[in-house]
Parts: sequence; structure tokens; C-alpha cells
Amino acid sequence: MKNDNKIKVAFVVGNFPRVSETFIINQIADLKDRGIEVEVFSFRKDFKGNDIISDRFQEYNMKDIINYLEMPKNYLLRILLAIPKIILILFTKPIILIDLFNFKKYGRNASSLKLIFWVTPFINKKFDLVHCHFGPVANRYLIVKEILNLKQKIVTTLYGYDVSRSFREKPSSYYDKLIKQSSNFLVMSNNMKERVVEYGFPEDRVEVLPVSIDVESYPFNKRSLENDEQINLISVGNFVEKKGFDDLLKALAIVKVKTNKKFKCYIIGDGPLKDEIYDLYSKLNLKNLVEFKGYMKLENVIKYFKDMHLFIQPSKTAKDGDME
Repeated sequence: MKNDNKIKVAFVVGNFPRVSETFIINQIADLKDRGIEVEVFSFRKDFKGNDIISDRFQEYNMKDIINYLEMPKNYLLRILLAIPKIILILFTKPIILIDLFNFKKYGRNASSLKLIFWVTPFINKKFDLVHCHFGPVANRYLIVKEILNLKQKIVTTLYGYDVSRSFREKPSSYYDKLIKQSSNFLVMSNNMKERVVEYGFPEDRVEVLPVSIDVESYPFNKRSLENDEQINLISVGNFVEKKGFDDLLKALAIVKVKTNKKFKCYIIGDGPLKDEIYDLYSKLNLKNLVEFKGYMKLENVIKYFKDMHLFIQPSKTAKDGDME
């Protein structure tokens, strides 16, 4: 029998599951371990396959708790799928049809039928808390909240680009509604808190809560090097400018010249700058010193760590202002 007294939390995310956002999978799993009911609302569906997604996604049957809000790109298919949703709205919340087709107020979000796909999964759903991940995602949810007149408390976690690049690229009013309507904001560091407070977020509602890891998953192995043993290095991340993989490769090229010691760097990851990273790798002649492993599920990354001597994590501010 279902326990209706359980705390119910909605996770509103941009794209789920993502190999580079294992922390969201972990948060959901940890909440479920505590008896909290979680439902996920994802604005995009770009699933890359179970072979690179954390095992916890399968173990906790997370595919069964996801509502995808993305509409089809094909306009005819979009209309066909929108029809039953409109019928549902007619029988449950007919008053919101005025807003769903309010082109003047909501622009392309309304004229493209996008709002129908965003709003329908939230109809008649009740939660104790709505947790939005990333600022732009929270802004989209505020539209849903406004149309359905939802009253649930909102918490928004800000992770990086949403309080760096977004501050530069978006108008100064971009987060005004979110600042008023989100009960609390979680950020990754004291530096990030300083930035968001300076931007206009209320200091008393901003808390520093970094993404954490279960250190027991990374058991310490005492390592020692024989004189001729290869030094194993590892770096993990998404191939975007702020992760600094170009700087890592340049540094390895310098080390190659300045030492006679044997070493190899294993790079786990992928992303939009893959071609540029591979071109630089070839240009610097790092063929025997660097090995790219591609995307990898967290559990396999942990196995790699056990054989490594050093973990390297470069980071920098991208030209567009994006930073951690």
C-alpha cells in the first residue's frame, strides 16, 4: 500500500540522465534511501545509453520516475501528440488554455506548443518541495508554476555557467522573478556566493552546499614508485573550455621535455571541444603519453582511480565568462 505521508520532492532538470551530472543521480538515490519520494521533470531527453550512466540509475529504477517535457521537432508529430494533452487539460484545468495560447505573453513558448508539453505532466501533482537544478531551468519552471498557479516551495541549486556566463549574456533582469520566488539558493563555493549576492541574490537565502562525494567509494591505497615504474596520471571531465584540458595537454608537453621519468595520462571524458582537444594532442606529439578513454560510467572511473598515482583537475574561466 502506498504511503501518502511520505515527503514528496520534484526534481526539475535540463537533461536527465547526463553522464556529466552524476551528482543529480546520487542526490535522487540518497533521498530515496531516506524514504523520500522523488519525481523527475526533464526538459530534454538526450539519453546516451546505460553503458556510460551510473549504475545507480538502474538500481533505483529512475527511468520510471522521469517525465520528459520536450516536444517533438517535427511539427506534425508535435500537433498529434499535443491533441490528447489538450483534451486532458480541457477536462482538468480548462482555464489554463488561455495562458497556453497567450502568444503575446509567452511568445514562441506558446506559439510552438511548447507550453503544452511543459505544463501537462505537472497537472494534479502535489509536492512538498520543488528542487530546480541550474538557474535557466528554474526560470522555465516558473512559467509552469505561473500557469498552473502552483504553491510549492522552490529551492534552486546554481552550479556554474548559470551564475557566470549567464550573468554576462543575459539581461540584468534575467533572474528577477527567480530571486523573488525561490525560497533558497544553493551554491558550490564561497566565491560563487559572493558573486550571486553581488548580482542581487539575497544573502540570507543563499547557502554554500558543494556537490559532495562518498569518500568510501574511493578507498585509499598507499602507493610507492619503483625507479623505473610508470607514473599514472588521470583527469576526468567534460570537454568544455572551463575544464582546461588544453592547458593540461600543454603542461604534459612541457613535462615530456623536462623529465626522463616514464608517465602516462589517462583522460576520461568527451564533449563539444573534442576535435580541438584531439588536434592539440596530435600537434604536441603526445601519442604515447596520453590516452583518451571517452565517457565512462562513474563505477568504472572509480576502478581507474585505484591504479593511478595522481589525479589532475585543471580549471579556468572561459572566454565567455563560464566558470565553475
